[in-house]
This record gives sequence, structure tokens and C-alpha cells, in this order.
Amino acid sequence: MAEAAIITMICAHNGSMKFDDLRSIFGLNDEDMDSVLSRSACFAVAVMNGQKTVIARTEARLCRAQNCPGCPNLHLCKWHLLGSCRFAKGRRGCRFSHDLLSDQNEPVLTAHGLNTLDIKHLCILLLQSDSLLPAVCYSYNNGAGQYGRCPDAENCKRLHICEKYLRGSCDCTRAHDFYEPHPLQTLQDRGVPSELMPIMKDLYSNIEALKPRFRNKPSAQNPRRGPDAQNRRPSSGFRGQEAQRPPQSPIEKTEICMYFIKGSCKHGDSCYKEHSSAPYKWQVKEGSEWKALPDNEVIEKDYCDPKRIYSTGISQIHFDTMTQGPHSVRRLSTVSSVVQPAFILTTEWLWYWEDENGIWIPYATAEAGHSLSSISSAELEQKYQADSSAVVEFTAGSQTYSLSFQDMIQENKRYSTKKVVRRRPKFVSAADVRTIKTTKRTFNSLKALPDHWDKALTPETGYKRVSLPSTAREYIRISELFNLTMRGFSVLKIDRIQNRALWEVFQWQKDCMKKSSRGRDVSEKQLFHGTDRKHVDAISRNNFDWRICGTHGTAYGKGSYFARDAKYSHSYAQDCGARSMFVCRVLVGDYTTGHSDYLRPPSKDGGDTVFYDSCVNDLHDPSIFVVFEKHQIYPEYLIEYRDSSVCEPVTTRPAATVSSSSFSSTSHVQTSASTPPKSAKSECIIC
Repeated sequence: MAEAAIITMICAHNGSMKFDDLRSIFGLNDEDMDSVLSRSACFAVAVMNGQKTVIARTEARLCRAQNCPGCPNLHLCKWHLLGSCRFAKGRRGCRFSHDLLSDQNEPVLTAHGLNTLDIKHLCILLLQSDSLLPAVCYSYNNGAGQYGRCPDAENCKRLHICEKYLRGSCDCTRAHDFYEPHPLQTLQDRGVPSELMPIMKDLYSNIEALKPRFRNKPSAQNPRRGPDAQNRRPSSGFRGQEAQRPPQSPIEKTEICMYFIKGSCKHGDSCYKEHSSAPYKWQVKEGSEWKALPDNEVIEKDYCDPKRIYSTGISQIHFDTMTQGPHSVRRLSTVSSVVQPAFILTTEWLWYWEDENGIWIPYATAEAGHSLSSISSAELEQKYQADSSAVVEFTAGSQTYSLSFQDMIQENKRYSTKKVVRRRPKFVSAADVRTIKTTKRTFNSLKALPDHWDKALTPETGYKRVSLPSTAREYIRISELFNLTMRGFSVLKIDRIQNRALWEVFQWQKDCMKKSSRGRDVSEKQLFHGTDRKHVDAISRNNFDWRICGTHGTAYGKGSYFARDAKYSHSYAQDCGARSMFVCRVLVGDYTTGHSDYLRPPSKDGGDTVFYDSCVNDLHDPSIFVVFEKHQIYPEYLIEYRDSSVCEPVTTRPAATVSSSSFSSTSHVQTSASTPPKSAKSECIIC
């Protein structure tokens, strides 16, 4: 079981983990950890970036045969493994299995010690162990020029990425970015979805580290040939081929080079991206040529103001049509900050809606007396980058809205009122550019963290409790949610829990659930969980786990229980002078009525592949939610509170079959003979 837990943990961290971090999580000393790792073929220990690292691996493989009479490999659809099978939606369905626990697959997984992995963890493991990803082109990594010595140039089916970059740091002129056109297209052609693109560097680095050491060293007899010579084309095919290659047509540059703006680009004039000293560049088309517009910074400042439709000056630019008189205008920029969060001077896009007074309101702000929306600019931008034609739902106050990216219209789903939406960049001046380029960054990997987190206080491992001032919007919003059903109690403090690992796994789970539901947004709620103070650290560090905390009442299934209303969870927050209650983000998804026998949500169709995401006490008016997968939970806030001296104790509790462990991590059983009266509903949907 220890090996299964370790391999699951490693796969949850993109296939590899630092040895010391892994040892610390499982509470083992160096000798015991080495002993566990050495007993299994599922682990390899290597030095990566100067640190001892544990990499997950397996000898299990996907069967490639179309009509296999029987073999010891997994019979599983590759597209389903990667996250989405287009054939499953067709009339005939997919002819390959989508069932991990089929009669063929379960024995194979058990034999390799992988029977406890879910499909997303198995995907990580097979991507870096089986040959599912395109191989790195070694010809590209030898020789000079844009394509090295690769005879296929841009038509090559192998990956044009720098090998040295995969093994560590490198400042050569070869590709160091999986989002460059050739690597991106090659991976997409092999079925790699956009959701997996951010971890490609990790997976390919793991693949490099798993290779036999002699393959990392060039041959002493012929050092120019490089590693893995058997995968090369005959050397005679290289000679003179670069000279015979037809001249390449000029590539239209539609994006600003992040390497140039950071400092320097070794590709020089041959770079396929625009070189600019600013992260934006305005151009006008004269004939067949795009020419830079004067007053670049002035135009940009006008464009960043959402209320402006035209630029200032004599020759005005119409921002809605992107024209200047009869001429077309375009704006080149760096990539969106949500796509490449580790780079400096990426473009941060802000989203606004126009109210009835013509005021442009940024999302997730409570300006001009409007309710705070449940979705922020960064979250909208992430959804927009994933699918620019999507329709997104969110809430603000008691209302639910839909936002169409194609129409840029926000509609109230109850009253059908419509508002105009605009997406504009955050303004960055030339002075800002100089400051950003000369400021040392504290962290290099802050991807996927919420905008409102204090990045400087976010540790690489573990968690940090950040105390919120009582004047902060977060504090006010959470305390109002708490006080909806907890009148007569005093909030002592509210802490934000900043745990990088839990947040990234939570976002990953959200993406997986969205893909499983064919692109529909996953229902996410803010729910309460009362607990004993002694469990606060464990939950903040490792998330909820009912198997560790124990269960003493399983009315709707054996899982972690959460409440819509704080007063229900209050019954299970132990009084030690001050009580503790978590406010959690919970991916409830598609739910159904629970049952005490459930170890997981039931099947939707009676089969063994499509399941509900959670269970509830009442399908039509749910107030209790049961979650069986801890990755569907993020413990976002911790409220410490106490009974006010003038208030009477709250006596309302859930129905008799629900015990203290349902909303807490305590061990006593509390029952009630009568059903409590319904409380006012908390506005807790995030969307």
C-alpha cells in the first residue's frame, strides 16, 4: 500500500518529485524511503537539476493491435486515456475499451501494482513510460540552422525541442518552448490536449532522465552523430540537403517574442515572432505590408480603457472594427499571462461589463454598488483561451448569468437582460517595462495560482495561512456568507489557506471533470465544514480524508460531508474557547441522492464507466453534499469564531442519521429526533 500511495502522489506531481519532499510527506527517513523505492520497479531515482528526484515508471503498455487475440497489455482507448474520445460521442461508439476495470485491464493493472490509480494518474505514468508522445528529433538537435540537420524541416513528425533544455538550463538557439509552432503542432497531431500542454516540459524531462545513461553521452568515435543513432536517417541523406532545400516563404509575425523582450533572442532576424521593446505593437496595413504606427504607447493606453471605442489623435483607430479609415489595423502582443504565467511581460487581459449607467465594471469586483461576481478576469481568460466560442455561466448575488465569448454579451438567465462585455489588456507603460525587466522575481513557477493570493507567502510545499484584514473584500464576503445562518456569533479571524499542491490538483480535477462532461462547466460551490481544531493542520496540509479522520455516521455514503449553511456545520465545530470552520471550494458536479451503502457515487446509466460526481441529502433542495474524491475539494478559508455573550446556543442539527464526522473530523455521534426547520439559503454557487 505504501508503494501505491507513493506512485499516486508522484503522478499527482506530474510524474516526478524531489526525494526530500516525498520523504517528508510520508514521514520516512532516508533509509526507509530508499528501501521502499528499491523494492519496486515503479520508481527510478535520478539527479535532476542537481537534486535527487524520484520518477514514476511502469512496464505496462497499451496494446497497439487492432484485432488482438489476447496479450498481457492494457486494452484501453488512447484518446480516452488522454481525456476525450471523439468516437465515444458517435452513433457507433468507440470500438476500444474505456473501462479501466474490465476483465482484461484489471489483472494487468494489478500485476503492475497500478490498480489504485485513477485514469488521470495512469495517463501521466503511461505518457512518460510508453511511447505515446512523439520522440525528440535528434537530427534537429545537431547542426546549425532553424531545423538543425533534420531533412524533414517543418514536416518532421518528431519533436523539435532542445534536448539540453529538457535536462536542465540552456541558452542555445533551439526551441525551449512547447508552445512554439512546430512542437505545439506535433503534439496536437498526436492527440495531446491543451490541458496537458503545461506539463509537457515535466514529462519530457522525466523521459530524458529515465533513459539509460549511455544514451546521454555521445559516441567517442563519432561525437557528431549524437545519442540514439539508430533512430537517425542514413548520414548520406544529410549531405547537401540543406543547400537543396527550397527557400522558405516569409512567415507573417503575429506575436511578440517573449525572449527578445526579456533580454535577447538568439534567433535574431530569423525568429518567427516579432521583436519589440514593448509587449504590444500597433500596426497599420498599407498595401500588402504591415507598418508600425506612431504613438504606440498612446494608442495602447487608449485601448486599455474599456469605455473607449476610438483612439485619440487626428487619425483615429476604431477599436471595435480595428480600422483606421480605409486601412486595417492590428495589435501584436505577447502571449496571454494565463498561458505562460512563468514569463515576464506577458499580456494580462481584463474583463469588463457595462452597467445601466455606462460604467464598465471589472469582473469579481463590487464597484458602483453591484454584487461581486463569482468569476474573475483571470478565470474568464483561462476559459477563453481554452475555447473562444464557449458560453460561461457564473453568479453575482442571487442572480445567474451566461457570458457568450462569441457575442461578448452577458445575459441574466432569470430576467433575460443583456449587457455588453469587453476584453482589454492591462496597461503597461515603457517605464513599467523597464522596471519589470530589472526587478528580480521571487518565484519562477506561479502558474495557476489565484490572483488574490499573496504569491510571496506561498510556499513550494506545504501551506501558509494568511490572515485577512477585516476590511478586505474577501473577509467581508466570507463573513457575510457565514452570518447568513449564524446570527449571534462573533468572527474572530478569517485565514486564507494557500497550498500550491492542493490548488493545482483541484484545478486539474476540475479540468478532468469538465472534459468528462463534454466541455460543460463543472458545478462548484462554497460549502462549510466544522471541525475540531486538532485537525486544522492536517486538512490544510493534505486535504480532507474521511478514511483517516474516521466516520461515525454515513447517512448518504462514506465520504467527506459539507453543508450549504454554516449553522449545520456549527454543530460539529468543537468548542475550545474558539471554534473552527472551513469554507471550501467543492466540485459537486452532477449529483444524486446518497445512500449509506455508497463507497462512491452511483452509476448514471447502470454501467461501470459513467458515475455521478457527488451525493446529496435532497435532490431538489440539497443542503448536505458528500464527496468521495478529495481532489474535488480545496480548503479555501478557515473561520475562527465564538459564541457571543448575548446569544443563545444554536441547536439546529442535521437529521438523526448524520453524525459529527459528516461535517467534521470529530468522533462523537450526535442525533436529533426531529428534522430541523429549513434555513435561509446561502448564495454559495461559484460557477
